[in-house]
Amino acid sequence: MVSCRRECDNYGMKRDTGFLIGNLMQPEIRKLTFRNLLTEQDYPLLLELNLRSRQADHMPEPVTLEAIAQVLTNMDEPTQEQGVIFAALAGTPIGYSRLGWYSSRPATRLYFQISFMVPEERAFWPALIAENERRLGQFAAEHPPVPERYFQAWASDRQKDWMAVLESSGYQVVRRFNNMLYPLGQAPAMPLPAGLEIRPVLPMHMRKIWEAQKEMNAGLFENVAEDWLDEKYPAWLANPENNPRFWQVAWDGDQLAGMVLARLDEKEAKKQHGKHGHTEHIYVRPQYRGRGLASALIARSLQMLQEQGVSEAELGVDAENESAAFHLYERLGYKTFSVDTWFRKAMNI
Repeated sequence: MVSCRRECDNYGMKRDTGFLIGNLMQPEIRKLTFRNLLTEQDYPLLLELNLRSRQADHMPEPVTLEAIAQVLTNMDEPTQEQGVIFAALAGTPIGYSRLGWYSSRPATRLYFQISFMVPEERAFWPALIAENERRLGQFAAEHPPVPERYFQAWASDRQKDWMAVLESSGYQVVRRFNNMLYPLGQAPAMPLPAGLEIRPVLPMHMRKIWEAQKEMNAGLFENVAEDWLDEKYPAWLANPENNPRFWQVAWDGDQLAGMVLARLDEKEAKKQHGKHGHTEHIYVRPQYRGRGLASALIARSLQMLQEQGVSEAELGVDAENESAAFHLYERLGYKTFSVDTWFRKAMNI
């Protein structure tokens, strides 16, 4: 287990060096320390730091104490006590990171960091990244080797300081993902291809839907292979987000041809006006492509969401999607409202 506290005098910096990261001037020498999350009593502090960082970046997405608790209590390897780090100056917390890892392919393991820092102390972000990398390196040294290992981080297009610090720390852009919205003034109407039918989703269909989702994710750039092990199926089934009420699944006999797993989160804060829906996990099996099935399933999903009073529907898509899904969504009327960037840096262990 990583030590809970580490003095980091070497991360103090002098103002007269004039060292810049983006537009962030490094401060005078001050002692920076790190500690791990201790108990759930730290959760309100995480929320405070998270909100201050998001507000500085003008990020509209809501975050709550409940959401933070849900993420952390579901951490397994590393545990939340190992994988959450606070950075502090003179005992005052100024930021935190959450660490973890997953396999995107059998030969590729990604060691990630998600980080938040109060705006007035962001000159210390490089020091937190260095500490994140040190600890992730310790985790990696205890894992079975794989051919490719990378540090990974994500940033929205509003997180300008975070992106600048990552790039100055040697991270490179490897992918961009578009977040898109469909304004539901008028839901489109598209015919279902001949020979296929949409049926209400019953419990006996759930395993086939899970298998199709697993198949879809295996072909994505961003895949968490550990999520699709057979032993994870019960957890997937129990996830409240996997509510088939709005799902549109097309069948050719007993063969699943394609699906759109739409959902409506009643608790989600309104982003513009009215309810906010999601059209997610859009997948058509290869032998059924080129017949308009994806368009028909998306159209039916939008119609169902509109009937529930939804004013807009969201999806996320790889900007370099090999199946040209991004262009399909644009043709249907989805518009990009933000872009997320994936950063990686090779690990030398």
